[in-house]
Amino acid sequence: MHPEKIEGQYDRLEKEILEEFFGYAKNHEDCIWLHWNMRNANYGFEALESRFEIHGEKPFRIPGPCRHDVARLLIELYGENYIEHPRLEMLAKKNGISMRDFIKGQEEPRAFDDRKYVALHRSTLRKVDIISDIVFRAADDTLVTDTNGAKLFWSYLVSWIEKAKEHPLWWILGILGTLASIVALILTILWKFG
Repeated sequence: MHPEKIEGQYDRLEKEILEEFFGYAKNHEDCIWLHWNMRNANYGFEALESRFEIHGEKPFRIPGPCRHDVARLLIELYGENYIEHPRLEMLAKKNGISMRDFIKGQEEPRAFDDRKYVALHRSTLRKVDIISDIVFRAADDTLVTDTNGAKLFWSYLVSWIEKAKEHPLWWILGILGTLASIVALILTILWKFG
């Protein structure tokens, strides 16, 4: 569709896109849905559901356990400070992943107002490619981050302390893990210098 013809068709086009999305989701309800920060009513599955309901339709709700936020999973794997913000962009650059056609989030509304629909579409596809590449690299342990071994250790230690606040079992496991680490450190020192 030519960009000039899109302008008066926003509602119809949005409804068609959402119909396709929720139809696809319903036909793939047992799948795992990887996403990047799509976890609130402003920018997430709930926002899509809300928009579909505005069109008078009933959305298929993707079950919560099927949704996996890659942004949060990376924090769990590599620690809170594994890369600087904006994380998706910085992680792509650090790993040499192509940024061709990438439009920053804060620039997207302006691109829409300027009727750069093809550029927005290409940017969306680029972001999907970047997330996919990041997931595969994390899975095969080749993802490059700012986290070194010491940073990762402290990140896990902080994580254990946070978990310990929630449940006493974590506190006991945390103490045992810390004691095991201390013993391993002492044995390493004795072996190296003894």
